[in-house]
Amino acid sequence: MVLLAGACGTSGDPESDSAGSDELADPTGQQEDQVLSEGDGTYEVRTVTFTDATRDTRDEPGRDLTTDIYVPGGDGPFPLIVHAHGLAGSSAKFSDLLGKWAGAGYVVVAPNFPLTNDGVPEDERDLGDYRNQPGDLRHVLDEVLEMNSPGGELEGLVSEDHIGISGLSLGGATTYPTLFHSCCADERYRAAILMSALEMPFEPGAYDYEGSGPFPVLAFAGTSDDAIPYDLQQSIIAKLPGPTWNVTLHDGEHAAPFENQQADHDDLVVASTLAFWAHTLRDSDEHGPQIFESATVPGLSSVEHSP
Repeated sequence: MVLLAGACGTSGDPESDSAGSDELADPTGQQEDQVLSEGDGTYEVRTVTFTDATRDTRDEPGRDLTTDIYVPGGDGPFPLIVHAHGLAGSSAKFSDLLGKWAGAGYVVVAPNFPLTNDGVPEDERDLGDYRNQPGDLRHVLDEVLEMNSPGGELEGLVSEDHIGISGLSLGGATTYPTLFHSCCADERYRAAILMSALEMPFEPGAYDYEGSGPFPVLAFAGTSDDAIPYDLQQSIIAKLPGPTWNVTLHDGEHAAPFENQQADHDDLVVASTLAFWAHTLRDSDEHGPQIFESATVPGLSSVEHSP
């Protein structure tokens, strides 16, 4: 692990709850007595390269995973969110949204996949490398939790029982098996956000949505998505075990509502994702209704809920 750089930032008005109350409902059934910090509204970005020496990148030994870690201001512990970018994407393309999450008191970890990030020349990108990306997420999460150990760079800042995951497009195709496929399911996660996501085949093994038990997911799909058809996304979202908040972004494009591009849906994405993380990772009952309220904007979006 090599520490490469650091930067500071601040968020806007974070939408967060009063964490740690014994009266808060726990939508995942995993409530802990640990009191979670909300942070002070600021955050620092640290860039680290993790190397998994047990796996290869094409014919080269090892997989180098340059990762942005957003660290909220305050003593912690904080919930943790792992975010996966899409094809020709990068962690940097999400800095606005991830910064809002960090400012609201979440440690956010955003790796760059070795063969699908935008720093790889187009003719050298390898879509098929998605099969290795769930393993990349597992390695990064292992390394970050090691940093949370006594003496580590993040000592005591992460609540290891309150971990979520999010992914856009091919990052969503990385998130689906990380949660629901026998190849690589990681039981440390307790909630997920899927953005314009696609399910991709993994062999051997199979997806098992029914056998996973309840698992809260906030899913976004745009009706003007020209990369992954809206109806295809809906057919995949329908497999989720629930509870599921299925948000339709009317005239929503593939990446603009989530990446740093300006889009009409920006505010509702920020507000509804913050409400979802508070509800699922901070066990806040009051934020459940706020997911609906934030994600329902006449002319822009609508929500269907599957308990």
